[in-house]
Formats: sequence, C-alpha cells, structure tokens
Amino acid sequence: MQITICGGGNAAHAAAGLLAAEGEHRVSVYLPFENEAQLWRDGTATQGGIRVVRPDGSVLGLPERISSDPAEVIPGSELVLLALPSFAHEPILKEIAPYLEDGTLIGALAARGCYDLCVRDILGSKTDRVTIFGLQTLPWACRIREYGQEVDLLGVKAQVEFATCPPEQANELASFLSSQLGLPLEPMGSFLSLTLAGTGQLIHPGVMYGLFKDWDGKLFEEAPLFYQGIDAQTADILQCLSDEIQYLRTCIEERYASIDLHTVRTLDEWLCMSYADDIEDTSSLQTYFVTNRSYAGLKVPMRKVEEGLLPDFSARYLSEDVPYALLATRGIAELAEVPTPTIDEVISWAQKRMNKEYLLDGKLVGRDVKSSRAPQRYGFRDLDTMIAVMFCQT
Repeated sequence: MQITICGGGNAAHAAAGLLAAEGEHRVSVYLPFENEAQLWRDGTATQGGIRVVRPDGSVLGLPERISSDPAEVIPGSELVLLALPSFAHEPILKEIAPYLEDGTLIGALAARGCYDLCVRDILGSKTDRVTIFGLQTLPWACRIREYGQEVDLLGVKAQVEFATCPPEQANELASFLSSQLGLPLEPMGSFLSLTLAGTGQLIHPGVMYGLFKDWDGKLFEEAPLFYQGIDAQTADILQCLSDEIQYLRTCIEERYASIDLHTVRTLDEWLCMSYADDIEDTSSLQTYFVTNRSYAGLKVPMRKVEEGLLPDFSARYLSEDVPYALLATRGIAELAEVPTPTIDEVISWAQKRMNKEYLLDGKLVGRDVKSSRAPQRYGFRDLDTMIAVMFCQT
C-alpha cells in the first residue's frame, strides 16, 4: 500500500517509522516547509530511517520519499494520514486536495470536533469519492528524541475509538487500520459521536477556567499542578460541562430515533475506562484527577517573563481545545436549541484570554468563528441539515 503521512511532529515520526518498518508499504512523508523536509532527509540518511524506540526494543523504518511538494508524494496514495494539530488540518488539506485520487482513505490522528465538516468544506464534490476517518485521540504516547531520526514510543493506547464517513465502512476499516496502526480501533458510529465525546474539550478549558477565572495577574514562582491541582470548585465546573453535553446527547437521541450516541460518555465514565488501573480514589470527580498516577506531576503551561512565570493562555489547552473542539460542540447545541450555560461561561472567559471573539450575546456570531470548527462556520443553520451531512445522507 502507498501511504503518505502529513506532518513532522511526534505522531508523524512514530507513524513513519512504524509503517515503513513493516516492509509491505511504500511510505512517504509530506512536510509543508522545505527546511523541515531537508532535516528529515538528512536525519533518515544518517540513521537509515526513523528509529522508533519502544520499551521492548526498537524498529527502523525508512520512508521512500520525503518532500515539501505535495505533487511528489500525494498522487497514488491509498492512505493519507494527517498527523497534525487541528489548526493545521485545513491548510494542509488545501495543499494536498488537488492530488488526492478517488478511493483514498483520509484520516486524522487525532480528528477533534467536526473534522468531517472541515474536510467536506475543502474537498467539495470530491468528498464523495474518498473515505474520511478520524481517531478520537492519538494511538501512541510518543516524544521525538532526535528530529528526523528517532522517536520514543512511551506507550500504546489499549483502544482508540474512531469515526468514518460513510459510517457503514467503519467495521471494515476498523479491522484494516487496527492491523496497520498496531492497536484495536473501535467504531464510534458517527462523527457526531466523535465530536461530542471529546473529553479534552471539557478537561483542558475547564481546568484552565477553574484555576484562573479569579487570577489577579500576580506572577508565579513555579508552575502549579494542572490535573492534580483541581479543587472541588473546579471539579464542579467539569461536572457541569459534562452534564451539559449529556443533556445535548439526550435531546438529539430523542429527536432522532435512529441515532445512537452511547459512546458519548460522562467524564467519570471516560476516566474509569481510560485510567482504570491508575486512579487510587474514585469517591468523587476531584479525586479521579488528583489521585490519577498518569497525571502525576503534570503542570500548567506557563511562559517565562523576567520576574517569574505567567499562565500561557496561548497553549493548546485553549488555542486548540476551544476553537477546534468545544466550539464545535457549542455550535451543535445552538443548532439543537439546547442551552449550555457553563460551556458559554468557559468560552466567554477563554475568548478574552485568547483575544478572540466567538460568542456575542449568546450566539456564535463573533468575528473569529470563521477560524473555528463550529458548524456555523461551514454555513449550517439547522440541525437536520447538519445531521444529514454528518451521516453522509446527502
């Protein structure tokens, strides 16, 4: 199979090394900047490929082609993997779209909210001639050790959920992708499920809001703990966020009898499923976080100034999880006419810290909605139309 990986970060290194090491695939890498592409070419020449270091040993995979020109790597690709942050999906899709061929599988690691609407907006009529899929989260925990040469594979998820369009291709694609990526993939049913089920959209903006909504601007000497710094009040905020999404889920299921959103789990259910062996105390939502060994020691993103540290409100906990996840869910709620007071409160606070404008007078009509993944950005004004598109019925 001819596979092209788009991106140059942690996940791209892991995907390139693992898939090329199999020997049965022709793997290419597309990097939009020539200096990055050259670093990969130099690195793989020195190392003989991308080395993926695992706890049980290492594998070495050599990509066949590495280029900053999509015309050199996209044509003929049967599988295209976007191993990119959400903000890069749109520009990269625009660059590769002219070279995609009929029948190509186009997937994101990970997809975030309304990824399918983003792809449709860019590909237009070509969307019906390809298969879109997206993983809810990255399949691996990985960190680059040497750029273009080596990456540490710290862990593999026990299971990752994913969505496809058309949805009926999910089971067949699950079997194929599971074998390629080396872990079980579980179909979610639809991109609607994937969008609503994302927990990062709750946890990251919710914790940032809880920690800093009353911040007085004073400098920090050291970064506070992020997950394990959650107090009872912040846990209550997270619970309210989760409850609002569950209410939205219930309203949609009641309105559309054929739609099953059971994979849109409550926050505590997701934590139990994801970290069953790592949480010491399950007596409250707060203790789910503060006694979770996987969260031990992780700190708030901060930026250095001369006199100390300040919270970094440009970090991905807001810059990615608000416009590309939480706003997508908030936009669906607006189409469904379901109130989301806590989500609105968090977005209103976050947009001030980010110097953005999304919500105005309780509606997603701000100037920066055009650079988000809210369905309103793609022209949707009623829930029925959006549902039909998300389930590939039009």
